[in-house]
Amino acid sequence: MPVDYRAMPHAVLASPQVGSVGLTEQGARATGRRHVAASYDYDETAYGASIEDHDGFVNVLADPATREILGCHILGTDASTLVQGVATLMRAGETVDTVRRAIFVHPALPEVIQRAFGELGFD
Repeated sequence: MPVDYRAMPHAVLASPQVGSVGLTEQGARATGRRHVAASYDYDETAYGASIEDHDGFVNVLADPATREILGCHILGTDASTLVQGVATLMRAGETVDTVRRAIFVHPALPEVIQRAFGELGFD
């Protein structure tokens, strides 16, 4: 069976960590893929502020018509762990709506993922 490279996550275990899955904004533009993008800073969440990660952020991309999750890119504490949840959703064919309807632990760092998707401007 051939390897399915769709939604293949990767990470850089440096300081800060980097976690990424899917298209970047540059990649979406280069392929002509329609997309919307949004980001959210770690320190705008209660947990992110408590750990004083003032540089961490999440950037997400989605298709504006289908709400398909196209990509997620994270820089900051535990980025390698956080990106895994989005990769799983992408591989399962879930949409932005799945993330927005989910209940996230508060205060916990994964909230930053949900907040980033909330910034996409979908109703």
